[in-house]
Amino acid sequence: MTPSAKLSLLAATTALFSTSALAQDGGFRDCLQGIKTESIRQGVPAAVADRAFQGLTPDQKVVDLDGRQPEFSLTYGKYVGGTVTPDRIVKGQQRMAQHRALLDALQSEYGVPPQYIMAFWGIETNYGGFMGDFRVVRSVATLGCMTKRTAFFSNETVQALRILNMNHMTSEQMRGSWAGAMGNMQFMPSTFTKWAVDRDGNGRIDIWNSLPDAFASASNFLRGIGFKPGLPSSEEVFLPKGFPLDQADSTVEKPVKAWAALGVKKAGGAALPMSDEPASILLPAGFRGPAFIIYPNFKAVMNWNRSTLYALSVGILARQIAGGPGVQQAPPADDAPLSRDTVIDIQNRLARLGLYKDDTDGLLGPKTRSALRLFQQQQSLPPDGHPSAETVRRLQSR
Repeated sequence: MTPSAKLSLLAATTALFSTSALAQDGGFRDCLQGIKTESIRQGVPAAVADRAFQGLTPDQKVVDLDGRQPEFSLTYGKYVGGTVTPDRIVKGQQRMAQHRALLDALQSEYGVPPQYIMAFWGIETNYGGFMGDFRVVRSVATLGCMTKRTAFFSNETVQALRILNMNHMTSEQMRGSWAGAMGNMQFMPSTFTKWAVDRDGNGRIDIWNSLPDAFASASNFLRGIGFKPGLPSSEEVFLPKGFPLDQADSTVEKPVKAWAALGVKKAGGAALPMSDEPASILLPAGFRGPAFIIYPNFKAVMNWNRSTLYALSVGILARQIAGGPGVQQAPPADDAPLSRDTVIDIQNRLARLGLYKDDTDGLLGPKTRSALRLFQQQQSLPPDGHPSAETVRRLQSR
């Protein structure tokens, strides 16, 4: 599809689902009618939509959850420490052994190692321990008709109706997170309709109760979004003395063997593979914390969830489930989370210094880190782009 065609499709979709504004004035039913019209166009019988929408009202709890902005962003240490736990590692090893035959068969077919399926399963639902108890149709319809993300969640509602139709489910049976993620692997409805697989061959895709379906669907999804056999998604490395910290950024890519030529080694001292695959170096807690090399599969993991810390956690957990070592370099003990207001203040100060020219959105994205790196260079600080306490103190004194 050409870029102009994509823009036209986006404009058409947004116009189709522009009924969310009506919902704010009591037009929730009008919004549902628009979604029903699109679902019929995509092959859903009118009776299925009518049954799903009968008596449906917005879920205020979903609206409230969507409106909450987290006050603090977790640091690398807090995020990974809370995600990759000893209990989760042990459970992952146990579950992998329990389902080894199935997982090995899926690896042969899709190329995704078992430890990665276990890592996603563990992080998403603690191995099926909690998959959410919100009614998915009600959640995505609420978000599609009562929030600003109209096009996205209205489409998710259409896809949920398609699932009800193809799987002969009731909307009461289709349960998930407040934002509509479902089943063992927390698939959004659109992910389900595109990638879910009936592995057990019973004519119905059940990612809630059938682990063959859940694992095969995850494997199919990962392969579809770019996961390839060979290198892992990421692994810890040791950087040589004098390593140029401005090169430790996701926007800087070199062949793996080029990083090896610079003296980068695996944690523990082993050599990096002599590979031509592009890779980057990350310092998620700054130069005083651990360093990671991220391979092409890291981008595939990011396509599952756009959080860098989530993607790092998947790789760290997968490695330990497979019997590998944990992260050797601890994060700095004084690394503290920053409130959104503090990040906005940082961005404003960097902008006044002529170092930052993007939106002041309170998010520590690549452009903010690049601007921080420039400031650190001016201040003769290690230019790792990390908002350490010393970097923030000096910036706030300007």
